[in-house]
Amino acid sequence: MSRPTYNHLPTNLKNRYVIARHGFSLANNAGLICSDPAIAIPEAEGPLGTGWGLHDRGKEQVKASASLLVKHLTSKGSPLTDESIVIFCSPFLRTRQTAEIFRSTLNETLSLNIAPATPNLSLRERFYGDYDMKSDENYKTCWADDATGPDHGEHSSSGVESPSSVCDRTTQFILDEIENKVQGKVVLLVAHGDVCQIMQTAFLSMEAYRHREVEHVETASWREMEA
Repeated sequence: MSRPTYNHLPTNLKNRYVIARHGFSLANNAGLICSDPAIAIPEAEGPLGTGWGLHDRGKEQVKASASLLVKHLTSKGSPLTDESIVIFCSPFLRTRQTAEIFRSTLNETLSLNIAPATPNLSLRERFYGDYDMKSDENYKTCWADDATGPDHGEHSSSGVESPSSVCDRTTQFILDEIENKVQGKVVLLVAHGDVCQIMQTAFLSMEAYRHREVEHVETASWREMEA
């Protein structure tokens, strides 16, 4: 199967990749789409005045999920060291908090000292344009636009970022900042629902607009990918 031109993943990957979705967030709890970096990154505003980060429920979700990741990684048999696991995340508050819980759980359970996650805007949430900070029921409208032809969300009248754009920026990041620089690592990528779905299509060599056909990544869950 040929890969779409906006998928920049190498045919043979030098690293192992685990994608993870942030835990249940304050935006999830409020039923809102929160996709604008200017709103989602700062530790201010939001329902608690501390930003649009994780809900307490989400923090517990991530701790449980991180424990499962520990079991998965240790079951593979390869020795894990401080340098063998690297973490990258979206700079949104909810993903930074999620990444830190994953890191601290890995460190405490495995007696490691894994470096803090590196935030990168390439892993940010898909931008939802006019739907930002409105009901998350609007996701369904966007996903329907993705699935139907002929444009598959490429020219949204509401300013919604296209699936191909998300695939382009995330896989270019993986190529430039990871594959071209390191090898033999377990790479944890902490991102968002649609971003995780679309990254999966890249590893599966599918068109990005088909992301809703791929197994859903629930809040706080993770999945190891294969190219």
